[in-house]
Amino acid sequence: MNNTILLGRITKDPEIRETKDKKPYCRFTLAVDRNDDNADFIPCIAWGDNAVNMDKYVMKGRQLLVQGKLQSGSYEDKDGVNRYTLDLFVYRVKFLAVPKGYRSEAAPDFTELDGFDDALPF
Repeated sequence: MNNTILLGRITKDPEIRETKDKKPYCRFTLAVDRNDDNADFIPCIAWGDNAVNMDKYVMKGRQLLVQGKLQSGSYEDKDGVNRYTLDLFVYRVKFLAVPKGYRSEAAPDFTELDGFDDALPF
């Protein structure tokens, strides 16, 4: 079974991109605290709606709870050296704490409904 759950903070603002087939994806790094004063920096990738929502609601420092599967890969760099990768392919994201002093217009604390007060009898 390949299932990973991580709690951490985004290291920089994510940027959404598209494949040649116009499928949205977003690469980001999650800083996950160890039990000591260090952190592990986990490379992650989100696809589809998760990628769109990451671009919309996530900024550097935001705390996330992510669930996904670890996937290894390899490629040849420009010097002909084989490089190996290990990424977390995220399929579930829970948006948690926002960095201090940040207020997002994209993810408001509440939504005002037009005409809601007009329907009340008092």
